[in-house]
Parts: sequence; structure tokens; C-alpha cells
Amino acid sequence: MEKTSYSFQDCYAVLENGSLRIGNAVVERSWRMEGELPAVCSLKNKKTGKEWLDCGKDADWLCARKEKDAFFHEAFLSGKPRSLRMEAGSDDDCGIGREHLKAAVVLEYADCQLRWIHRIYPQTAVLRSCLQVVWKDGLGMKEQEEQCALTEEKPGEKREMLPAAGTQFYAPEPQGDYQDAFPLAPLHCKWKSVSFVDRTDDYDNLVHTDHGIFNRRESRYINGNLLFAEDPLDKEGLIFIKEGPTPLAYQGKVKADFYVKGNSVFPVGWGFDRTECSRAGALTAYGSSVVFWDGERGNASLALQDYHMALHSFSEQKDAFVMSNTWGDQSCDGRLSEQFLLEELEQAGRLGITLYQIDDGWQNGTSANSVNPGGVWNGYYAANADFWEVNPLRFPNGLEPVAAFAKSKGVRLGLWFSPDSSHEFANWKKDSETLIGLHRRYGIAAFKMDGVKLTSKVSEENLTKLIQQVLTETDGKVFFNMDVTAETRSGYYGRIHYGSLFVENRFTGNFGKWPNYYPHRTLRNLWMLSEYMPASRLQMEFLNVARNQELYEGDPLAPAVCGMEYSFAVTMCANPLAWMELTGLNEAEAKVLERILPQYRQVQSDLLSGYVLPIGEEPDGTAWTGFQSVKTEDKGYLLLIRENSSEETYRCQLRGLADCRLELEGILGAAGQRSVQVDGEGQAAFTLPGAFCYALYRYQVA
Repeated sequence: MEKTSYSFQDCYAVLENGSLRIGNAVVERSWRMEGELPAVCSLKNKKTGKEWLDCGKDADWLCARKEKDAFFHEAFLSGKPRSLRMEAGSDDDCGIGREHLKAAVVLEYADCQLRWIHRIYPQTAVLRSCLQVVWKDGLGMKEQEEQCALTEEKPGEKREMLPAAGTQFYAPEPQGDYQDAFPLAPLHCKWKSVSFVDRTDDYDNLVHTDHGIFNRRESRYINGNLLFAEDPLDKEGLIFIKEGPTPLAYQGKVKADFYVKGNSVFPVGWGFDRTECSRAGALTAYGSSVVFWDGERGNASLALQDYHMALHSFSEQKDAFVMSNTWGDQSCDGRLSEQFLLEELEQAGRLGITLYQIDDGWQNGTSANSVNPGGVWNGYYAANADFWEVNPLRFPNGLEPVAAFAKSKGVRLGLWFSPDSSHEFANWKKDSETLIGLHRRYGIAAFKMDGVKLTSKVSEENLTKLIQQVLTETDGKVFFNMDVTAETRSGYYGRIHYGSLFVENRFTGNFGKWPNYYPHRTLRNLWMLSEYMPASRLQMEFLNVARNQELYEGDPLAPAVCGMEYSFAVTMCANPLAWMELTGLNEAEAKVLERILPQYRQVQSDLLSGYVLPIGEEPDGTAWTGFQSVKTEDKGYLLLIRENSSEETYRCQLRGLADCRLELEGILGAAGQRSVQVDGEGQAAFTLPGAFCYALYRYQVA
């Protein structure tokens, strides 16, 4: 085997002497390449010198696999590959991620080509990989056409929640596939799994964790995108990441994200089978990543944030904004017109809104959510060939006057859009052309992607192609709000790094039979997600709290009791979404936003570009809670929040700070303290004068 090597900055990929090595200045992984499949060999933290794998032991390995194969799929991979080569170059994933080395090891089999793709980021303790199968021409399985019918989810069909992680202690080994393998060497590791829930119209508990120790007599399947492994003796750890959807949206008969046998960890579930791949021509399995951390346990959170920042580089234009959208007042598309939008934009400019999103109703076609009957939620082009033209009745002059007025007010425009899910997004090219045209004609900066219904791995691939095409053709000038509120979608770790997440629909009016907007619940979801997701990629809503007060009568946590300023404040460590008709605000509420939004905007980008992590207690309506944005070792931001708590003072556990004095600069809220002492345990005392009160500080170690 001739030596092949590629490098980018400190990243490298080397194929020589029957082995493959990938890494950078801080981490390295290697495999033996002489068998039928690559075999795992080493996983090393070069910073600490720790070797994480023991490839000599057999007790924790899969009984059905004689070799320590790096991956496996019974439908594709059999026999020794006919040839093996490596190709590589620098890449930035359509301008979204940090520039990095992308190396593909290409294995040629009789009926398919396997591309084993690795991404290595400079000076970052993150290694990513995925497997792409390219079917060879003429080998489609026509004899199985009856199995190849396009997969369509039946109307009204829902996938139910799968059992929580770790409920099956003696689980049978995976027979069909796995996409990575980690036979861990340390004997005394602990583990923690994290599972996420989307479809937030139905669910309001979005983060679930489980934990335990690795035990050689136990085997289990784990549902969850994240699996933390910690060696308490060395104070080091790994984070295994399954890059895929939540359990509510698994494709291809996937039932779990990880299989753990003794001390060995296997990310499982490629997401497709031979039939689907032969029909599609090429498909990419769910990805596998490993993140290294060492030192105090809180460093694991920082390392996970580094992973996200590698995939999605922070951009002030795309990751720090205040958006408004009228849908929160529950008029649907009933009020949408040119005159209405001009009045809304006048108010947006006054208040300091930076991005105004026009929701469902701007288009010529009628969706199922319209106040008008006969709408569709799929098959848009079949229903109306001009579905995505501008509605001539509501906008007889087109969107040009609206776009021009928005520009004059310093407000960027966004649009609601629903890509056609029918036939596995077969119209993805047509949809991408529509979005590109809307951007070029009206300067649309953001598209809310709604109505997505993923029914197969093919549909996932086509939706990703749509997004990548738009990013490429617009030079990355647009971004996407990926709605995760309903149906079967990509969740939090399933190729959604191309934009932000529209997390939830919440309303002060009846949603079903009752209102479902409470500021403390919005805060709780942000607080729990921000431990594992960049807060800058989450959109969290605040509503017109003066509406529908009669539906909350006697409720001590009602939105009107919290007030407009507090309801906005709990979203400040995400991207705030004014989920309301701005023209429906009373003058008092409008003046509140007019006062605080410009002050917030002065620090928003700096605040969100740090490591934004939760501090304090889990919000429940009565807690002391908040967020810390870590900018450097000695400076950052603190958002302290006192819910309906009787305690005026609270000792808050801070992140990465101990035995120091902080100088505090008040920015917003009841930010009256000028300094605070942090004790040896990292705790500091803060005071807020009443319930539903907050303080935003910039801090500096004195």
C-alpha cells in the first residue's frame, strides 16, 4: 500500500503500511486496513497522552464479529474490497462550518462503493465520521420493486415515544449494522446518556438523561444522541455523538443510537437498507463523532460547545437577531395584506426588531393552516402549479413595496416556506430554485422551513440537498429556521446545523382546549437545551402578555403576572422571537420593548458568541436560575433570573470561576451590584428585589 497523506493546518490523514491515521495537534485515531473491513486500533488524547482503546480484549466484543471491525452492514459489506484509496481536501460545509480537513477513504466492493468520510478540525478535540454508500450502475434490485414503493407516512400516523435509555440490561447484540466502534480501555468509567424530544406541539419535556457505570455483565441499547464516558481516576472523558434525529424520527427501522456491551460502545443504525440504497443511488448513514475533554467535569460542556462551533461558525447576521412573527396571536393568515405588513414593519422599526418573518399566507397557494378552506400540507405543486408565487389578492403590487419599506426601516425580511415532502422531497430542486429566486428578488434573509415530513433516509438526503443548494447559490447570505414542532423531522442533532431551530409554538389563546404559553416553561426548555445545544441556534418566544388574561385568571405564573420585560428577558440568551402581531401591543408594552431592545442589541452578538450555559436551579416558576456566557477565562456575561421565589438573595454556582472577585457592569434589569466575591467552590451571592425579576451583567475577574 503506497503512502497517501493529506494535511490542512495541523490536521492530517495518512494511509500507509496497512494503517490509517487521522488527527491534529491534540487528538488522533487509527485503524488497521488489511482485512475485509478497517479494524479499530487507537483513540488517543495527545494533550494528556491517554489511550482510550484496548483492542486486544475479546470479552466485550460482538460475538458475531471475529475482527474488531470499525463498522459493519450485513447488506453491503462482504468480502475484501477490490481496491482502496484516499482522497481529501479542505472544506467548510457550504460556508457554515469552520474550515477543516475532509478525508474520504474509498473502498470498492462488487456492487457498491463505500466512502468512509472523516472531518478533522484544526486545534479542536473533535473527530467526525460518516459512511456513504454509492450504488453501482445496473445493480438496482428490480426483482424487489414491490418493496421499493415510495415510503409515505399515513395521514395522522404518529411515532410513539420509545423507552427511555438504559431500560434493557441484557440486550441481544446488533445483527444488521453499526457505524463505529469504541472498545474502551479504562475499567472504571461512568456513563451518562442524553436523549432529546422534538414534536414540541405535543411534548414539553425535551431533554432526558440516564446514567450508570460500564459493567462487563451488562449490555444495553441506548436511545439518545449523546453518550458521555468519564474516567474518574484520570478526570478525562469522551462524548460519543450519534448525528441523527430524535427517537421520534428514526428512519430505516433504527431502534436505538448506541449499543453498549461491557466496556465497548457501538453507535448503531445506519438508517437505510439495501433496497432503499439501490433505489436512491447513494445514501449517507447517520454520522458518528467523538469529542475529548479533560479536567473538571464542566469542561465536558465546553468541549461539546466546541463541537457545535466547529459545525456552525458563529455569524452575527445569522446567529444574533430579534425576530418577529405574527402567528403567535392566532390570526393565522387572516390579516395578511400589504397594508397590514407595512403597519407591522413601522412598529418593528420603532421597537428595534431586526428581522421580520412573514408566515404562511404570503403565497398564492392555500395551506392546511389557512383560515380559507381547501388547503394542503403536502403535494403543493400538484395542488397548484403557481403555489409559491406571491398571492395577487393580498399583495396586488407583489412583495416589492413590503421589501422596500422593510429596508428603509432597517429590518430584514424572512419568509415561511414548506418544502414539498411528497415522494421523498422529489421536488427539492424546484423548491431550491423557488427560495433562491425569492432571495434574489426580495432580499429574503431567512426561511422558516415548516411542514417537513421525513419518511425515509432518501427524504432526509433530499431535504439536505435543497438546503445546501440554496446556501451555495446565495453565497451563504440566507439562513434557515428549522421548525421542530411537529411531524417527523431532524431534531437537534440531525443535520440541522445549517440554521437555527424554531423550537416551539406557544399561545396565550387556546391551543386545543387551553393556553400553553408560560414564560417559565419557555425558560425551562431553553435552560435544559442550552447544556447540550448552542443557545445562539435556538429561537425562543415571548408573546403579547396582555392578551387573553381571562384564560389565566388566578394563575400566579400567568404571562401577564410575569410582565412583558421579564417575558422578553428569559429569551435573551437565545435569539428572541416576538411571537405576536406587533401592532396589537398596547402602548405601555410597546414602550417597554422600545426601551430594552436597543440596549440588548448592543451586547447580543458578544453575549451569544460565548459559551452560553445554564446556571442556578432548573426553572419551575419558583426558582433562582439563569445563564452564564463564558467569553474567556476571566470575562463574560451573567443573566440572573428570580422567578416567583420568596428568596431575595441566592448563592449561585458559576462555571469556571473560583476564589476571585468579579467586577460587574449592569446592562439590563435590576443590575445593581457592582462586584461580587466568588468562593473556593465557585459560588457567589446575588440579590434581586422581587419576584419575576432579572439582571444582565457583564463580568470581569478583578
